[in-house]
Amino acid sequence: MIKKIKPSVFVSDLTHADQGIGASGFPLGASYVYSYAKKMFGNQFDFKLFKMPYHLATTMEKISPKILSFSNYSWNLELGYKFSSLSKKRDPNVITVFGGPNFPTLEVEKIKFLKKKPYIDFYIELEGELGFADLIENLIKYNFDINKLKEDKKKIINTCYLHNESLITGSIDRIKDINIIPSPYLTGALDQFFNLPLIPMIETTRGCPFSCTFCADGLAVKNKINRYEFERTSEELNYIAKRRLDVDELIITDLNFAMYKQDIVTAKEIAKIQKIYSYPTTVDAPAGKNMPQRTIEVASIMKGWSMGGVIQSSDPEVLKSIKRSNISISGYRDLIKFGNTQKSNRTYTEIILGLPKDTKKKHFESLKFGIDNHVNNLRTHQAMLLVGTQMASKEDRDKYGLITKYRTLPGNVGKYKIFGKKHAVAEIEEIVIGSNTLSVEDYLECRIMNLIIKTFYNNSIFDEVHSLLRSMNLSPFDCLKYIKDHSELHTKKIKEIISNFVSETMEDLFDSREQANDYVLSPKIINKYIDGELGTNELFLHSSMLFDEFEDITNLIFQAAKKTIENNSLLSEDVNDYLIELKNFILLRKKNSFNNIDSVKRKKFIYNFKEIHNAEYLINPNSIKKLKNKVEFIFFHNKEQKKYINNQKKLYDSHALGAGRMLQQTDLNLIFRSFDRATV
Repeated sequence: MIKKIKPSVFVSDLTHADQGIGASGFPLGASYVYSYAKKMFGNQFDFKLFKMPYHLATTMEKISPKILSFSNYSWNLELGYKFSSLSKKRDPNVITVFGGPNFPTLEVEKIKFLKKKPYIDFYIELEGELGFADLIENLIKYNFDINKLKEDKKKIINTCYLHNESLITGSIDRIKDINIIPSPYLTGALDQFFNLPLIPMIETTRGCPFSCTFCADGLAVKNKINRYEFERTSEELNYIAKRRLDVDELIITDLNFAMYKQDIVTAKEIAKIQKIYSYPTTVDAPAGKNMPQRTIEVASIMKGWSMGGVIQSSDPEVLKSIKRSNISISGYRDLIKFGNTQKSNRTYTEIILGLPKDTKKKHFESLKFGIDNHVNNLRTHQAMLLVGTQMASKEDRDKYGLITKYRTLPGNVGKYKIFGKKHAVAEIEEIVIGSNTLSVEDYLECRIMNLIIKTFYNNSIFDEVHSLLRSMNLSPFDCLKYIKDHSELHTKKIKEIISNFVSETMEDLFDSREQANDYVLSPKIINKYIDGELGTNELFLHSSMLFDEFEDITNLIFQAAKKTIENNSLLSEDVNDYLIELKNFILLRKKNSFNNIDSVKRKKFIYNFKEIHNAEYLINPNSIKKLKNKVEFIFFHNKEQKKYINNQKKLYDSHALGAGRMLQQTDLNLIFRSFDRATV
């Protein structure tokens, strides 16, 4: 008896991979859609899940699927659409489906989007599981005759399509119990991705109660929170820990982790797994903003969490314009203060430049607010206008006089072999470079300050210097601003890097998406993008370039610190002596710390840096006693550090913007050399 071959359904959440992997996480969202559809129709179709474009291209050489579907985000729309258009041209019977947040909310904009993308047959909005399953069910009923289905104006849950230039839209529904979705981990759907340099992701809740205008998750329909059963989450966490290879990180995709009581139980399970498997070393999860005490409790339970007090801006007028209310100042300070007491945890805040009502002064005040509250990392972002958000609406554009430009999304360009021929693809983003309150010139000044902070402040690069300043009741922000304002202190190399950063910040910006796309896809230009000559994340790249000049930037921050102290009439002989010794100490611990990990360095000092380190460097130099006899210290990488460094290199060598992204994502405290008093 000949076995009947089932028709195929392909579900893809593609990432660009020609410059290294652009989207580094597992295809979690698509895997839920895949798993639910397979549960409902697995006896009728052969379902396949894809992340890498070359895997999809190779499979499509052999199999033409009945349904070809793609997740749509700002970083993969054009890549998915290239596969979609070529597949439809090759086999017009292929039914193409897209879904995801990168889609308008207004009907007129939806029609415009679908007209521009004629090789998209159906678009699924919001949660994809119900919509995709209902679409498949209706396609079966219509014997896959989509023309007849559209002529009948059949309404499909969470799905829209064009018919005679009219938009047909089904009801918008959410899954009431998300536990009906089979786990893509426990069913083995995601097993293939453990062999790739990707970071495991897990979702414990869906939905967001907030309504921020810049965010695709701020829609009212997403306000209700749904949660997976703990037993399932526990099994998934253990499943991941047993199978992960050279990856130390876990991403929790919840939009407000640690805001709910159940998150405490999840944190306890992660802590238990960390003891058994030494994984995850680091946890990336956005913290809920209005339950600081619960966030503190969660952070006290599990190790390695980058605790975030995400504020976007500290200015009330800016926050009002984007419909955001921040955590209270006292709650924010308590949260950051606690996070900094946890040795394995890092704290961060996020500031967006160019939001409505933003100014240079307000942006600098937001940066200073974060620094003066002792966050470890200030993640600065450019405001993007995401499709489907209120901030991207004509109303907000006009009201706030938003000045925008289009550019290639860094790390998301490539040439891919599809059906035997190479095709160039690039993703385009729209960024804000000014407004009726922020001039383009001030925008550039803010960007330079962001580079200074990323290089000289973030990720504990010069924590010792900032702690010294704080011990003297001085703000590290003033020292960082001194670096920005006094270019005469910069070496020739530092000047070149900052000048190049300014140029690249304003280069290759266009007035329309079409202009940006035509430019990057021209044969000579796209090769420069793929080779990394053009189109990098300029903040990541230039902070990485400055980090490579570690001795120069160390000298620079010590010059700036000394001048900041002197300008406040606090410079003494003891302070000056301590600055000299501390600089040498930092260079031995941190210079070339990613390399030569087997080397051991030695040096004698007149200060007991072990005691100073234990006091977190928060000691006024005037009160530090010099040793009668110099003490020799050794500087080395221990076994755990060597393993962590090698794993990070393996992970980020395969990723777009590898060095810059590694500097941001890696906990540098695990990279900098350990030190101890020499015994011989």
